[in-house]
Amino acid sequence: MFLFTAKSDLFTKGQMKFPPPDFIAEVISSSTENTDRTDKFIDYAAHGVGEYWIIDPVGETIKKYVLKSGRYELSLKVLTGIIHSDVIAGFEIPVRAVFDEDENIAALRKLLSV
Repeated sequence: MFLFTAKSDLFTKGQMKFPPPDFIAEVISSSTENTDRTDKFIDYAAHGVGEYWIIDPVGETIKKYVLKSGRYELSLKVLTGIIHSDVIAGFEIPVRAVFDEDENIAALRKLLSV
């Protein structure tokens, strides 16, 4: 999940409730897939989470949903290439980096060197 600084700067010590994030990525599994694709999908949209990625480690795909008029629209389904966030300016990651350890390490090094 990701929150813009404008939201996170308002957190106070001992705070128990937080505003909804601006971006969420969920890795589905057989035990969470139904909840991630139904309950959370509806809940995140209702609370204004601007972008929601559903990552399928078995199919090695990422589905990117973007909030439009209070509902998620499938923006992209990818197996390869680079996926860009619509909500977080400048955030991009090679799709293979999500599923392959060596690619992941290379992508993290690139992200952290900025």
